Amino acid sequence: WLGESLYQRQRYRDAAESFLAVSTKYEGASKAPNALLRLGQSLAALNQKEAACATLAEVGRKYPKAPASVKRGVAQEIKRARC
Repeated sequence: WLGESLYQRQRYRDAAESFLAVSTKYEGASKAPNALLRLGQSLAALNQKEAACATLAEVGRKYPKAPASVKRGVAQEIKRARC
């Protein structure tokens, strides 16, 4: 929840660090796919398009059984970031 709080307060760099920690340390956790999505969104907000697009693409590869809501979020963010 820390990353989400930071993201909502537009502290994207801190949020990205938090989401990265979740997605790497707890990659088997149920929140890991969403953390990877939010990492991509944070990177896009920091104008790091290439890293954001790579991260968003990784969600589908790493978590093919991610919840539909996460998959929709990834698709929307890919379109928004013009990956």
